Amino acid sequence: MSESLLKKVYLFRDMNSDQLSMIHNISKIETYGPGDELFVQGDKAISMFIIQFGSVKIYQNTEEGDRVDIATLGTGSHFGEMSFLDGEPRSANVNVLEKTDILVIDYDKLDGILHEHPAMSILFYRALSIFLCSRLRQTTTDLKFARELNLRHF
Repeated sequence: MSESLLKKVYLFRDMNSDQLSMIHNISKIETYGPGDELFVQGDKAISMFIIQFGSVKIYQNTEEGDRVDIATLGTGSHFGEMSFLDGEPRSANVNVLEKTDILVIDYDKLDGILHEHPAMSILFYRALSIFLCSRLRQTTTDLKFARELNLRHF
C-alpha cells in the first residue's frame, strides 16, 4: 500500500518502481488517535510524514501563548520535510484530529539512499524545491492579503 501512496505524493511521483521500493523499505506505518501530538515546535526533527488515512492540524504557539492554526492536512498530504533540508528544529506543532495512519520516513535512512543514488536524489530535491517554492508563494500571497486587510483599518 505505501508504494502506491508514495507514487501519489508530489515528492516521489517521478520515481520509478525500484526507487519507490527503496523508499518503501525504509518507511513504516504508525497509527495515532485523536488528540495525539506527533511533534512540538522546537523538537529535534528526525523524520518526515505522509498521511495514509486521516487528518492532522499544524499550528504554532505565539510568545503570548496563543495558538495560530497553520494548516489542516488530510490523506495523501506530507509534512515535516523542511527540517530534512536545513537540520533545524520543528517550526510548528502537529496534532492528530482523528484516527490517522501515517507513513514515517526516517531522515537518516532517506539521506543514505539519496547519497547512494544520485539520479534519485535529483528527482527528490527538484520536486522538494518546487513544492517549497509553491508554499512560499502561497505564504507571500497570504501575507499580502493580511497586510492589505490591516492597512484598510487605519
